[in-house]
Amino acid sequence: MPPIHGSCCCQWKNGETSGWILDASGRGAVVISGIFLGTALLYLADIAAGCLPPNEDIVADETDQLTGTDECDGRVYGMKPSSLLAVMGTITGLLAALTMPIIGAIIDYTDLRWKFGWYSGLALVVINAVQIALAQSTWLMMAILQVTAGYIYLIHCVVQYAYLPELTNDDKELTQITASSNSWQFGTQVCYLIVIIGSAMAGGLGDVGTARLSQALVVVYATFTFFYSWMYLMKPRPALHKLPEGESLIAIAPKQIKKTLASMYSDYPAVFWTLAGISFAEAGANAFTTIAVTYAKTVLGMAGSESGLLILICLIFAVPGSKLFSKLTDRVGAHKSYMMSLVYWAVVTMIAPFCMHSPETKSMGYVFGIFWGLGFGWIYPTQRNLFCLIMPCGQESELMGIYIFAGQILAWLPPLIFTAMNEAGVSMRWGLFSDAMFFLIALVISYNMGDFELACMKAKETSDKRVRAGADGSVAAGADKQSNIV
Repeated sequence: MPPIHGSCCCQWKNGETSGWILDASGRGAVVISGIFLGTALLYLADIAAGCLPPNEDIVADETDQLTGTDECDGRVYGMKPSSLLAVMGTITGLLAALTMPIIGAIIDYTDLRWKFGWYSGLALVVINAVQIALAQSTWLMMAILQVTAGYIYLIHCVVQYAYLPELTNDDKELTQITASSNSWQFGTQVCYLIVIIGSAMAGGLGDVGTARLSQALVVVYATFTFFYSWMYLMKPRPALHKLPEGESLIAIAPKQIKKTLASMYSDYPAVFWTLAGISFAEAGANAFTTIAVTYAKTVLGMAGSESGLLILICLIFAVPGSKLFSKLTDRVGAHKSYMMSLVYWAVVTMIAPFCMHSPETKSMGYVFGIFWGLGFGWIYPTQRNLFCLIMPCGQESELMGIYIFAGQILAWLPPLIFTAMNEAGVSMRWGLFSDAMFFLIALVISYNMGDFELACMKAKETSDKRVRAGADGSVAAGADKQSNIV
């Protein structure tokens, strides 16, 4: 099968850039399918706890009548049904925080990067296919599978992000790649939501039926994007480090991580403090979807289709947000732009619970969806761009493993705080408000990274250690600066 050309994702000389963006599109669909699945799991957990009548095929209009702010004292497996998604997010975050740097180090010591990427994508497709069988009798198993899928998704991200700094050594082009990838990821999610919400409304599907439809569609789309990008566009990489004689991969990985962190603190302090800030920023941003879906259902009384519409609005505005704020990043620099995005997220998230606090203020949820969407389009590409510009070369998988680790080490904390407040009977408005604190802490830490230009110069001093793929698919180290855009 020849490489595809002509579309925006594929207007790059380096085929791997096209593959990277196509993979991002597939990952976007996987993330959105999880939102519909999460809403259905909350509904089925409500039934299991005795908070709703046992009818999993309930249609959307009836779901609206049954969801609201009335509290239910029922418990399922010892917790409130409304705590389910937060608990799932906490488990995934803890597992990722404990293992992602080790996985990244192992990949750097082997030539298995491509295989990790391909097989993790395949595993995501298989799990999503199994989840089409979601029902009242299977919801617990599907919830466990979703935790597993979340963990595998992060492994896939470790591999995928390791390719990003190798796609170009032009700073402005890197900004274009991250913005284009973000636009494709969010654009895919917009189209996906329109199709699913439209089909659900036309067919009168309830939360469970909508989730099944969503799972079926994501299997088809992810199969295409993951298969094409990894079979035809992404290239294998050699081992970046030689395993010392007598050492095992399991033993060398923690030693390498310890050595890298020590070197980072002493030689690359900007990288160290940036990662420390990312740990709080990513915790707040990653928890948003879990908290928002629960908040929309429980406080605003939104049904699955309405929650989907809220997320749709977020994603629609994330696309122009990526383009708009990439221009700002070019003008003021990645570091300043990133700090500005943290201020934006903190302010919007602190104001939101005072404006949307009951089913009567449901419409305000859609207004804030616009603001959050612009924020998503700003923070993610800017953050990745910043890290790629200051990270030393030659340890891409390990450092991206640490990047994912930084993003997940506290990912369990916002859902845990939200769950603890919910279980204690504290209003969910304060649970949503608490998420803003993570962006403010990230802002304070990121401010201390030091001279951004100096950090970029130190990273470029190691550029001869970076492996790059050319337009013909060949792989070489220390490639000269070249344009990647056709």
